[in-house]
Amino acid sequence: MTRVRLAAAGAVIGVVLLALAGCASSAASGASWHASGSGSAPAVGQSAGDPLTHPIAGPGSTDTAKPPASASASPSAPPSPSESASASPSTPASSAPPSDNIIRTTGSSGVALTFDDGPGPDTPTILKMLREQGIKATFCVIGVNVQEYPQYVQAIVNDGHTLCNHTWKHDESLGKKSADTIRADLQKTNDEIHKAVPDAQIKYFRHPGGNFTPAAVQIASELGMKSLGWTVDPSDWNLKKWSGQQMTNHICSNVRNNTKPGSIVLSHDGGGDRSATMAAYKTLLPELKSKFTLIAMPV
Repeated sequence: MTRVRLAAAGAVIGVVLLALAGCASSAASGASWHASGSGSAPAVGQSAGDPLTHPIAGPGSTDTAKPPASASASPSAPPSPSESASASPSTPASSAPPSDNIIRTTGSSGVALTFDDGPGPDTPTILKMLREQGIKATFCVIGVNVQEYPQYVQAIVNDGHTLCNHTWKHDESLGKKSADTIRADLQKTNDEIHKAVPDAQIKYFRHPGGNFTPAAVQIASELGMKSLGWTVDPSDWNLKKWSGQQMTNHICSNVRNNTKPGSIVLSHDGGGDRSATMAAYKTLLPELKSKFTLIAMPV
């Protein structure tokens, strides 16, 4: 009887240790990498990809109802982005600008990892992991967070990553406002970035929630920025639906199942508690590196 009890205790300890080890391996989780073919991730304009106000939906969903900003608010992050984010539904796909005006793939066999809504307290963690793996990525930064954490923007640039303008306060309805308002917002964000890194190039713009409009795309272009979408959305923004180990496993499974050559992968280093995202990428980065050429969006 004693031996049976000891064996049972050992099994329980083993399960706990596995849960603490990050997301399960692709073999253990049953997930497979897609070297070709189309992924099931939602297209830009159908399902937004930012944590501050984002649809409660699983992979491939096109739902547009979004949870309150407080679902992903972080006490250590500045409150401005969540306070200013729109609570209205995402722009329907039918009102999105033509697809040829928005970059949705890398245009090569390379895979681009993109991180939104920072910089924030978790930015140094993902930068360290990227540095250790020798991987370059793209960071879509919010102006008020750049103002709060200029040193992290400097670190992003010093490590050779690409910068992307993600608006001043994550205003999801910005694209529906006047041309002067859109231009002022994007320019203010670029100016704040240049206060931290005067010579940095800002060649990309990502509208919060993926709510691109023809006006926003056009004005970004006039300011020298291409509009950047995505093809893989692991839903790491949805802290109301998943958390902890469940979220970590969800991110890993989603990225494994949908990433293919040319993919642009959406994730977040700001906008709330990103510990599950960090745990997922601790496992994913070496896996992705072994299967794809990982690139920063070119400048």
